[in-house]
Amino acid sequence: MTLFISDINASIDAVRKEWGWFLALGIALAVLGAIAIFYQGSSTIASIIALGAVMIAAGIVQLALMFQAHGAGHVILYLLLGALDLVIGFVLIQHPAVGALAVTLVLSAYFIVGGIYRVIYALWLQLPQYGWVAFSGIVMAALGLMLWAQWPISATWFLGFAVGINFVIIGVSWIALAIRVRSAPVVTIGH
Repeated sequence: MTLFISDINASIDAVRKEWGWFLALGIALAVLGAIAIFYQGSSTIASIIALGAVMIAAGIVQLALMFQAHGAGHVILYLLLGALDLVIGFVLIQHPAVGALAVTLVLSAYFIVGGIYRVIYALWLQLPQYGWVAFSGIVMAALGLMLWAQWPISATWFLGFAVGINFVIIGVSWIALAIRVRSAPVVTIGH
């Protein structure tokens, strides 16, 4: 047990020494998020281009896996998935505005269906705190309906806004972690 506690203390000390980097990361992410929120249109386009780049990378990996696959079925599957990822990735990069339209429409459908499912699931099972799950489903479905009702206009701002909010929340979390780690107490064995 003493060895376990000393390992925890060593880990906390190692992280405590780097708290400034965590703080800098948090501040950078929060600032980036605020910029993304302020420039929603540009950050929406940047998000779609980044998604396209990720899909191209995934396509390349799928095609590389094709050469390691055993059996014609696996080879064909990797070939088709890799080609699809590459084509969609290149289309997103070449036409990010059209990509934003498509992604926003798919997200609105996902939010509507997912929100309705959460409400039904929560009311059916009635697990502890099921009201919060049902409420989150209602909010999710309402967000989906609002995106759909405002589509195609919502495609110009929603993705950039969502990415910005996400960066701000993650940045604040890193800042909180840095502050907390800086003053973390040494763990002792309780009696």
